[in-house]
Amino acid sequence: MTFAERKHELRERSELYLRLAAMEDIRRRYPDAGTRPAAYPPAPAFWRTVFVPLYRRLPWHVKQRAMRTLRMTSEGWPEGARQFGTPWRPPPGGA
Repeated sequence: MTFAERKHELRERSELYLRLAAMEDIRRRYPDAGTRPAAYPPAPAFWRTVFVPLYRRLPWHVKQRAMRTLRMTSEGWPEGARQFGTPWRPPPGGA
């Protein structure tokens, strides 16, 4: 397995367990909504019991540095080029 494949697998698995944890939080917050607990796929409990709580406690700048170090972010995007909530506009000079 190549390094790129391992990074992809790590990202997929971490996103899965963070998403499942978020759905469980919503289910607990709204118990009368009639939702059922998530069916966790067969995998080590590490992701639910260690990774998710640790990830939630880390500040954003630490997570961001780790993702950049592992090169798990998109590249070539200008930092701060567009502020949250502003509409997309084509780049100057046409594309």
